[in-house]
Amino acid sequence: MNFTLIGVALLALAVEKPAAENPVFRELLDRGITASDGTVLRLPKPIVADGLDAAGQRAAMEKAPNRRRSVVELTGKSYYTPVEISIRNLTPAKDERPIVRAVDIWFVVHGDWDLLNSKGFIESVMKTGENAKSHVVLKSGFLTEKELASRKLTATVKQNSEERFVYSTIDLFDLVQVSATRFTVLTKGNESIVAAGRLDPRFATDPEYPNQWRPLVRDAQANIRPGKPHPFAHAGGYAKITRLKSPANAALIECHMVYEEDYGWFEGVNLVKQKVPAMVQEKVRVFRRKLTVATAEKAGKKE
Repeated sequence: MNFTLIGVALLALAVEKPAAENPVFRELLDRGITASDGTVLRLPKPIVADGLDAAGQRAAMEKAPNRRRSVVELTGKSYYTPVEISIRNLTPAKDERPIVRAVDIWFVVHGDWDLLNSKGFIESVMKTGENAKSHVVLKSGFLTEKELASRKLTATVKQNSEERFVYSTIDLFDLVQVSATRFTVLTKGNESIVAAGRLDPRFATDPEYPNQWRPLVRDAQANIRPGKPHPFAHAGGYAKITRLKSPANAALIECHMVYEEDYGWFEGVNLVKQKVPAMVQEKVRVFRRKLTVATAEKAGKKE
């Protein structure tokens, strides 16, 4: 529902070495997310695997589930090139029980690969902390070493692999406020970057970064304020950025996530499916535009 995972996946410099094994990514694919009713939900494999030639990458995109447009359309160079978005229910809407939803997003961007990998560029596009505030993202960022130490937690950084604890609070359609802290692992290789994260149960009742949702209610003066907090305990996802062999200077960005939505969010209505696609399309356009400009500026400096 936001670009946090994609931002995490890009927040590091390019490294010309094979990617390290990503334990959270493997866990999401092999063991999945367990919903409150015990249902186990495994995330889908990436659309494009590493090690493929141009023909193999194209064939993989042709076989992508729920693809609505041709690969020719999806790899176009326009800012307005379509974004593939699928939002669906994984458990049935029944009575007032929670619903598990899956979100799959993928799109192609054009620009310099090293720039796309660079910390400076991504920080300029996806700011964290106070600079990230908007009517949707209220706060987001990484827990500091001091914050982790106070909780007796550690985040290890090794060659091609980096652990992070990522927090975010988002306002969904002025109806619900969702706060989540995820344990994420980023791994890097010659052809791709993978960032995978899952909701960390150790933050269930954390005083600063709790995993919770709160209804947004209006007081007598019509001011919106957060209501009583409720647990938010089932969510996970990953983002993968793959360097394409064709077209030249293109990359595929895909994001897959699963989360359990309490009935109290929207009384069972799939507002995410109704409202999020347009928001994602606009964010992707902005991202493409900034990458194109930055790529042109970088090329100009080399000349």
